[in-house]
Amino acid sequence: MNPGTTRQILANPVIEDFPLDYTPEALNEIYQLTSGQPYLLQLVGFQLVRQYNDFVFEQGRSRNPVFTVEDVQAVIQDPVFFKRGSGYFTGVWGQAAQGADGQQVILHLLAPHPEGLSLDALTQSTSLGSEIIQAALTTLKRHDVVEEIQGDWRVIVELFRRWILQEKLDISNP
Repeated sequence: MNPGTTRQILANPVIEDFPLDYTPEALNEIYQLTSGQPYLLQLVGFQLVRQYNDFVFEQGRSRNPVFTVEDVQAVIQDPVFFKRGSGYFTGVWGQAAQGADGQQVILHLLAPHPEGLSLDALTQSTSLGSEIIQAALTTLKRHDVVEEIQGDWRVIVELFRRWILQEKLDISNP
């Protein structure tokens, strides 16, 4: 989804008289983290509401009903967040094991570099041939997992990139 649609879905749910809102910065942060991926948008929104309900209704404390960047960061830094989203993360990772060879290796190489890596840097970081790397990148791009920006390849969804970094994934780097 694009940033406008993302903002519309999160800030204006179909629930009438929904009392919660977001700062523009929080909406930007959510889009930056999810790239508009619907499942992750829903997960972040759900966790924010859950956090709010726990604070206000379970703990009986009051707070402003407007979510901030700090609220978003608190949600995604909670170790439970990535466990709750494991279906998405493991699904994308598993899909990268199918089709063109080397997809998982490339994702593993790209994960530490949010700004991305050039094709030359990818080629130098592995013994995969350039044809294999190109086929893997083409497949990952077709599945909206990576994108090329000004000659550098990067993982599109920031939360997926972070998941790759924190997981002890079984890959072989030929």
